[in-house]
Amino acid sequence: MKISAPYMHNLLVYASYQNIDVVVFSEKMKNLNIDLLDHEAYVDAEDYLAAFKHVINRSDKEYIGLNFGSFLNLGALGLILEISLNTSSIEQAVLILQNYLKYKFPIVSLKTVESNGSYYLRLESNIEDHSLRSQILDMVIAIMFRELQLMLPDGFEPMISLPHKNRKVFEEILNGKTQYHDHHQLSMPAELLSTEINSTRVKEIELLLPKFLSMLNSNAYHSNQFAYQIRNIALNMCSPEIPNFKQVQEQMPYSRRTIQRMLTKEGSSFRSITNTIKKELATYLINEKHLKTKDVAFILGYSDSSAYLHAAKSWKVN
Repeated sequence: MKISAPYMHNLLVYASYQNIDVVVFSEKMKNLNIDLLDHEAYVDAEDYLAAFKHVINRSDKEYIGLNFGSFLNLGALGLILEISLNTSSIEQAVLILQNYLKYKFPIVSLKTVESNGSYYLRLESNIEDHSLRSQILDMVIAIMFRELQLMLPDGFEPMISLPHKNRKVFEEILNGKTQYHDHHQLSMPAELLSTEINSTRVKEIELLLPKFLSMLNSNAYHSNQFAYQIRNIALNMCSPEIPNFKQVQEQMPYSRRTIQRMLTKEGSSFRSITNTIKKELATYLINEKHLKTKDVAFILGYSDSSAYLHAAKSWKVN
């Protein structure tokens, strides 16, 4: 069984931010010449599962799969944009997601069921190791929740069902409602199947995704190594809203105080990093996309133009 190579690349990058050494798995891969950034390349599922299990064993986080799934938000935005180019309805989008898993990440499958006015998207896997299977399903449901949340009309979001008694961490990180169920699944009213994908959100993603990717590939922060890591984690987690400190901290093996101290030592801070990201995005939207102030404020998540302009004064955008 084969898995799309970028999934291995993302796992190795994430592990490096956790201070987890995965070089041994990179060296033991059956084909060392694979370009892990090539979306047409594949790695053996056994290699991926071995690396994922190593990350689980070396991490002190109980829900490392959930954290990893949240880290992959930027990739989810790319998939949403790709789906929007091929269909306009939620029902067709779900079919594309099914096929995507089948051909890109076949260790997890998506089953759909319609019953009593609700539509269920159930994740299944044949991975024998229970802990490994659970963490991988946590990762996939985090990604899928974010995708559907952005695709559905405003005011609707999927219900998250999980086989975990403690679901508070999922609600905090995903900012969604959860309930207990024997399987990992998402549900929504069946009537939404025929509705169109949220065109406003797709337009935001279309505008921001190229800029996010160029910022992620920028070398501007290499001289400040820890600040560069925090910046990259924040960019990866954009959905497209910029994550807060607590959300980023969850991705690091450090306490809040330790992160602040390490950034201060480099003459930086989380606020200055996120303000720089907002400034770059605002400048890009204003100068290159010629958007109005009210539109930029909305895309960057501000309640109104005045709140955006007040914040922008400290960035020296206007």
